[in-house]
Amino acid sequence: MTWGRLVLLALAVVGTVVACSQSAQVVTSTAQIKRAYWGLPQDGPGADVTSLVTCPGGYPCDVFANGPAYNDNRFDLAKRLTVIWTCQPQNFVLSEVATPSFKVRMACVGGAPIVPRRIDIVEASWGGPTSTIDVTQQVRDICGQGPTRCQVPAMAYIFGMPDRLTKTLRIRYTCNGQTTPARQATENSIADLRCEQAADLN
Repeated sequence: MTWGRLVLLALAVVGTVVACSQSAQVVTSTAQIKRAYWGLPQDGPGADVTSLVTCPGGYPCDVFANGPAYNDNRFDLAKRLTVIWTCQPQNFVLSEVATPSFKVRMACVGGAPIVPRRIDIVEASWGGPTSTIDVTQQVRDICGQGPTRCQVPAMAYIFGMPDRLTKTLRIRYTCNGQTTPARQATENSIADLRCEQAADLN
């Protein structure tokens, strides 16, 4: 092998290493609180405690399910803390539900989606076996404009009390305009709307 070919081969190897290191860069993501709720299912709009949640040290941020932090000294194990936040530039809407004495870790994990796809809410319903209501607009308000992932908390203080029994949140949505299988979540859990496909992960 000539000296010229050795130089070309070395440059090709260096170029490959640089390309790999560039593609593996971690995306710096910024978290921002969207909404926070504390209380019982029947609390409705009164459960909104967004103005009482602060992260003086920045993000990641621990938000505790502690009644006195929300001007509530009546202990009740049935109460729940729900926090919804966004992650940019990935355009994620993430959420978590915590029981009393636990916490929500408000943080952004992972990089940008391999193939970002826009989520649009088609329709959503909320209720139990005897009564169901349309909550399409409320789900759209949570997800915002075209996220690439949206976690919607199935909480009665967000969507109302159409049924005294355990309720279910059902959501139909599209990914880049293409219909996907519907998602659902039982009360006090999370409906995780994603658009990743098996081919993206291979």
